[in-house]
Amino acid sequence: MTNYFLNRFLLHMYSKGSCTGKQIQEVVESVDTINTTSMNRLASLLDGFLKTLPANFKADNPSLNALQDAFDQCQNLMVDLRTEKQSMRHFTRKGFIQAVSYRIGTRVDARADGTEATVDATAQYVPVISMLTKYKDHYTTLPIRTHAGKISSYFDTHRYRTSAYHCANPTAMKLTLYHDDIEVGNVLGARAGVYKMTMFYYTVHGQSSSRLQSIHLAIVCHASDLKQYGYASVLKPLIDDLKLLYGGVDVGLRGVPDIIHATLEHVVGDNLAANALLGMNQSFRAGHFCRFCYISGAEVPCSTRASDHDPRCRISHQLDVEMVQHIPEFSTRTGVKQSGALDQLPYFWGVESTVPDIM
Repeated sequence: MTNYFLNRFLLHMYSKGSCTGKQIQEVVESVDTINTTSMNRLASLLDGFLKTLPANFKADNPSLNALQDAFDQCQNLMVDLRTEKQSMRHFTRKGFIQAVSYRIGTRVDARADGTEATVDATAQYVPVISMLTKYKDHYTTLPIRTHAGKISSYFDTHRYRTSAYHCANPTAMKLTLYHDDIEVGNVLGARAGVYKMTMFYYTVHGQSSSRLQSIHLAIVCHASDLKQYGYASVLKPLIDDLKLLYGGVDVGLRGVPDIIHATLEHVVGDNLAANALLGMNQSFRAGHFCRFCYISGAEVPCSTRASDHDPRCRISHQLDVEMVQHIPEFSTRTGVKQSGALDQLPYFWGVESTVPDIM
């Protein structure tokens, strides 16, 4: 029990952006010193007390054995936590999934002394395969609830009901990807935007997506790096894992096969983020900016019905992408500037899978 609360305490400290690794290690060393000193003193007192007891009382006494075990645990409380590397190995054995840092390019950072330096532009990725493996027993047994005559979830849609993939793989986990920017610093301060981060996170269909424990972080990167290098570079490790999950990944232990499947079904974001992810026009005042139909900016003030405009579909969008690859100027007629990053997934069609963000 003591180890449990100690683990929670240290993980809580690591989650605080205001605590550096060096500061956390100073706390660990102080706790280790206090614990060692206190336990040595208590052990000395206990040893003196035990010497006063008769030998027949100490022989195979369950209470004394339990007390000795408790002392041994407390004396070795920090044995796996004395360095940051040891701590990460310890937490990994306990089921903690550590983020992987990967390079997407370089950027120029300003230093405190007024000079500039070229540094690696990196992002952090929490492996989706590891996360889904950890919770697979829960996610693959979630009940699929349908409602006749109305659409209240993805499971009520024609797309899901007619999916050959999900008929063949009924336990496949169905993911929704969210992404948005956050400002780490003061949004009204002089350095607003310098520390703006882009977050990608996902939920699994079938559970309450509003609960914090149902939302899983996938990728964190600097918003400026995403703007410079694009979604394809930033999302590469996630896309690679999603390709593997589509075909099935064996996560079995000791030679016993255990195949998990997962697909990305939807992407949710504000209009600017969704259009950028699809490779579409990000200006909403002119041109063809809508990702659902071909309405133009000039037609918006006098348009009242979506049916008045040709809808986009996977076929028309693919044709638009092919045309703009050969004739870049064609983007002004369709609003499509390039292929979307998620088009690399063999089953994902952006214009049919981006959901309006009602918030």
